[in-house]
Amino acid sequence: MIKVVEFKSRNFWSSGVDVTKLNEKIKEYEASGWNIQQISPLTTFTGKVSAYVLVLEKDLGYHHQPVQ
Repeated sequence: MIKVVEFKSRNFWSSGVDVTKLNEKIKEYEASGWNIQQISPLTTFTGKVSAYVLVLEKDLGYHHQPVQ
């Protein structure tokens, strides 16, 4: 199963993303059996990082056969 999550938690003193909270959230996902496939920053028009998108994958123990 694939899951896409947007993370945009900010700390009190800054409009930037709270990277400490992001790292904590990543650890929570990994502890729940999710594998981080990709992390991408989302930026504003001026180039400031406003959020991150995480692509997660979890093996549910079965595999789909490709459609022929």
